[in-house]
Amino acid sequence: MTLEFATTHWALLSASVLGLAVVMFVLWRLWLDSARGQLRGELRRLLEANRRARRQRLAVENLTATLDRLLAKADSVKPRHVEETREAVQDAQALLKIATDQVLIARNHVRRIIVEEFPPRRHEAMRDKYLGDDEDPGLPFSF
Repeated sequence: MTLEFATTHWALLSASVLGLAVVMFVLWRLWLDSARGQLRGELRRLLEANRRARRQRLAVENLTATLDRLLAKADSVKPRHVEETREAVQDAQALLKIATDQVLIARNHVRRIIVEEFPPRRHEAMRDKYLGDDEDPGLPFSF
């Protein structure tokens, strides 16, 4: 491409750049709205929910260990510190319940996408691949 061509057809060049951007955006949206794109989005949300639940479970374990240490030496610790730690443990347990509920919700969303968007002969294999074992010891019981 020469400079003369660019100066003569500048509108065509700028319109082609804009058109390419629009086409790329439309293709990206089509991919996101496809069955595989929806599944990837829900799997990403499930992975993030699992991470948050794991972090929260670790926080509860750490706070519980701290509370146990404080209670073991309760005669030399201010009662205010014990009470604050006890409240922190209760708050962390409530947040852990919320995090595990979010994991269950995300798993159900993945299950829904698999059932609604993919053929029945692939359901079992996809559930095994993407959801793994339903018996996670860190999760509460669900039906």
